[in-house]
Amino acid sequence: MKAGLALAALPLIGNCAPSERRVIVIGAGIAGLTAARDLQASGARVIVVEARDRIGGRIHTSRAWSDVPVDLGASWIHGTAGNPVTDLARQAGAGTVATSYDSTLLHIDPALRALGAASRGTAGAEAAVGRALAWAERRDADVSLQQALAAVASRLDPVQRAQLDFHVNAAYEQEYAGSAASLSAWSLEEGEEFGGPDVLFPHGYGQLVDHLARGLDVRPGRVVTSVTVTPGGVVAGFADGASLAADEALVTVPLGVLKAGAIAFDPPLSPAKAQGIERLGMGLLNKHWLRFERVFWPPEFDWHEFLSASKGHWAQWVSLARLDDTPVLLAFSAADEAERVEQLGDAAILGEIMAVARRMFGASAPDPVAAQITRWRSDPFARGSYSFHAVGSTPEDRRALARTESGRVHFAGEAQSDLHPGTVHGALISGRNAAASILAGAR
Repeated sequence: MKAGLALAALPLIGNCAPSERRVIVIGAGIAGLTAARDLQASGARVIVVEARDRIGGRIHTSRAWSDVPVDLGASWIHGTAGNPVTDLARQAGAGTVATSYDSTLLHIDPALRALGAASRGTAGAEAAVGRALAWAERRDADVSLQQALAAVASRLDPVQRAQLDFHVNAAYEQEYAGSAASLSAWSLEEGEEFGGPDVLFPHGYGQLVDHLARGLDVRPGRVVTSVTVTPGGVVAGFADGASLAADEALVTVPLGVLKAGAIAFDPPLSPAKAQGIERLGMGLLNKHWLRFERVFWPPEFDWHEFLSASKGHWAQWVSLARLDDTPVLLAFSAADEAERVEQLGDAAILGEIMAVARRMFGASAPDPVAAQITRWRSDPFARGSYSFHAVGSTPEDRRALARTESGRVHFAGEAQSDLHPGTVHGALISGRNAAASILAGAR
């Protein structure tokens, strides 16, 4: 990362050839860094401004435990076959390890086990969701997944209710980071997936953003509060009163920041883009990394799940024990549960987690020796984890978010990806598309 230059060093200029164009990229996440590299490789003069004191955005590899890097944001390449993130990982020399959802051990709360939960599978829950989505398709207006389920699965015994809630949380709320009460039944599963396994980075996702940032002029600690289109270009205004001018700007901040109105646009954003920002949801998925002195859980499983009568209550866990017997567990909270948990203090959160851990692994499970806890909703430069299709939103809202405004203000990020929303590869592809659009318009 180059040392920051004086902001006044980039004067406002008029139309230039592609090799001379100056572009401000707002945000040093995967979309912004990818676009900046493509633009710079094509001869554009690029400055990346980043509000945080680090690069990566919602990719954040913590090295607080020097021997065990952990990803506080994105963790996986979801589907390696044909995925551009796979190629980027190879270029960065980042090793990966596959995890499998088939390698899962289900733990059942003793209270539910007494009601016969152990003898019932999830086929009934999956069928109920299928009926609910079919029912929703016949409606005249979009409804939430929860509303659709209430219409087709209202008479359930306690075990059936727990299993349905567990399936909805695991397959939808944890996946999309949105509550079943907010997830669109019409647009729930819009998008495409890559084939192949899901893989983790033993040494952290941050290797990829470090690779992308090499040779770029990245200026951390620059909080953009306004983007103004002028007769000759654009001007980005900063929280400290400084400004930076160029021919064009690429805005790659998360949807949550746009929803909060943290950046003022002049002229205002188009009605279609403003509507997309309002209608799409910004979900919440938090991570709670726990480090122990020893592995006390079955180490041969990648995933541990907890079925209880409390929907989403510490229901999903990942073990790092297969990686050199690393005594680390990752517990997730998503959607409504994540909103609740994020308001608690660390001690209360750990108390809840360990109460469930002892029901899963036995009363003798020891306390962790260290923990790392995320609160993405409270992060002013994220305001959530990633976007989802809320009731009333469609992929067209994402396409509207990706369109250029006033001929000079471009947008990229996972929320702007209609085919791969909520993913690192969606953000990367969006960044490439935005760079190509800028370069095509400059010719």
